[in-house]
Amino acid sequence: MERFLKELQESLKKNFTKYRVEFIISTPRSLKANIYLDDPYFIAVRYNARNGRIDTALIKDNRRVFGYDNLKSWHFHPFENPEEHVFCDAPSIEKMVSDTRKYFEIDKKK
Repeated sequence: MERFLKELQESLKKNFTKYRVEFIISTPRSLKANIYLDDPYFIAVRYNARNGRIDTALIKDNRRVFGYDNLKSWHFHPFENPEEHVFCDAPSIEKMVSDTRKYFEIDKKK
């Protein structure tokens, strides 16, 4: 848990200049947090050390815009169609955060 949180915080500092973290649940084995960017965007982060489950999602107006998770197997929800599942190799936390930043910046320009 500590390693996951440390990597997440380092990636956030590297990829975003402005954000605010809200810890909804933080235990030695699980984390549920929202990382607020510019309104109406935030990143939902969920981590469960017991089963290795990781979810990250860029949320806009309470709808997923892009995300990664490993429910059943690693996949991402593409920016072009966030309801779709595209299977992939396990991404690093840095990749999840940097890809999220990329699509956050693209969506903001719309």
